[in-house]
Amino acid sequence: MLFPKFLYVCLYSIFGSAIPYLPLFYDEALHLPSDKIGVLLAVAPFVQSVSCPLWTLVVDRRPQWHGALMSLLALIGGTAIMMLMFLPKWLVHEDDDNTTVTFFVTVTFAFIFAFFGQPVSTLVDSAVLKMLGDQKILYGNQRLWGSVSNGLCILLVGLWVGVSGINTAFYVFAAGVTSFSILALFTRFPREEEEPQWQNDGEEQLPSNRQPLLRNALSIQRNYNAADTPIASSFFTALTGALSITSEVDPLPRRDSTTSYANTEYYDDNYGGGGLLRTATTAMDVHMEASQRIANMDHLPPLGLALSNIPTVDTTLAAFADLGRPESKAPEKSTLMPTRVWTFLLMMLLFGVSYSMIAQFLFLFLRNDMGIDSSLIGWTGPIGGVAEVSTFWVSNKLLEEFNTASLIGFSHVAIIARNMIYTLLVPGEPVSVALALGMQLVNGSAYALAWSTAVSEVDAFFPPDQRAVAQGILASLFTGLGYGLGCILGGAIYKELGAVALCHSSAAVAVLSLIVFLIGRMR
Repeated sequence: MLFPKFLYVCLYSIFGSAIPYLPLFYDEALHLPSDKIGVLLAVAPFVQSVSCPLWTLVVDRRPQWHGALMSLLALIGGTAIMMLMFLPKWLVHEDDDNTTVTFFVTVTFAFIFAFFGQPVSTLVDSAVLKMLGDQKILYGNQRLWGSVSNGLCILLVGLWVGVSGINTAFYVFAAGVTSFSILALFTRFPREEEEPQWQNDGEEQLPSNRQPLLRNALSIQRNYNAADTPIASSFFTALTGALSITSEVDPLPRRDSTTSYANTEYYDDNYGGGGLLRTATTAMDVHMEASQRIANMDHLPPLGLALSNIPTVDTTLAAFADLGRPESKAPEKSTLMPTRVWTFLLMMLLFGVSYSMIAQFLFLFLRNDMGIDSSLIGWTGPIGGVAEVSTFWVSNKLLEEFNTASLIGFSHVAIIARNMIYTLLVPGEPVSVALALGMQLVNGSAYALAWSTAVSEVDAFFPPDQRAVAQGILASLFTGLGYGLGCILGGAIYKELGAVALCHSSAAVAVLSLIVFLIGRMR
């Protein structure tokens, strides 16, 4: 199925072009101090916790609007980002100090993008899950194309920015918005009567206008065994296989309905012959289906299946759109009160603060403090992407071999060690440049390990009908409130005390986060 892959490629040509380079633009073209840059970067994390479930609710209730709405939101959000490119000509003059005016105008455009443009990634996840029909388990294979597109775009845009200047990032962004907006208009979902039929002997047949959300168990067969080859070779073999455009699964009668909450949800035939699919419920069903299949394997899973098992942060936020429904209940007070639970959630909040303090200012640190050219900074995209995806791939194996405390502890230690290494680097030295870029391997792995472990732990904390909303809370604390606070705090420290103090402060927050986690484990 090519359409979902192209949709992800175009989507991440948007998020991998101008967006990562905005901190450099704010500093270089708008001459904004880092504390104000921190506030600007905090807008998206704060707003998306509301905008993602809001727009997901709209497309779930009005599926006929899905493609057109994705296109419209991308155009509105994209226009706001493109307007930033013209601000230096309109507001920034050498003989005038218009910093305050420039800042408030920029905040306005940042808010517009966060409210309209940022949720598009969630809507694409939703659309792909619905388009796949009975082969939803292949969601990870489609999503991988977005990861590859994101890494390559960050690299190529960095190379181009190094040659032609920061504005070239906006040209790639504009091309991405245009191509995505056109492609999104062709989004179509399979009608219920077009989906494959199967015989369910021995079970009660449903009326023709009432169909289960996910009827078929999906079987994936792969011949490779990760234990037979070195890990690097195995990963790239898995990557090649997952990127194959011919991946498919064989539908089998589904009988394990107790493991699937989307499978127990029935819906009326109220739109053009098709059912009303709910994003959060469907995503949770794919997660549980993939988890069950991986648990039955004695070797590393196919890469696409591993990615299907780990919901994206944006998609988990969509759970708030279904809050109050039987399959998306809010966690009860009794499940949140145990020390082990609330300390874990607080730990993820603090980890998000620590992580974003460096991640959101990384490009500024590499260019202004390390003297690294943009053409080299772009390499952080593919390096971090490979580390993140490969860690997601082995995450289930790690969860089998090590306990939660070990994995969370390793994620924290990795972030702390990375920060300390940053403080020891010497600007301009080739070895320091190589180490600074290589730290993206640590960065990507720590993020992926923390998120995959957190998703697994939340599944253990909460009953199935509360897991979707619980994961939404986890995401809003980690990349919502955590990232937002980290941006504001990091920007203020960076401005007043410099890069070394920023690294030390981020490490200190990580230490605090780890202490909170360990206290919860000891109680």
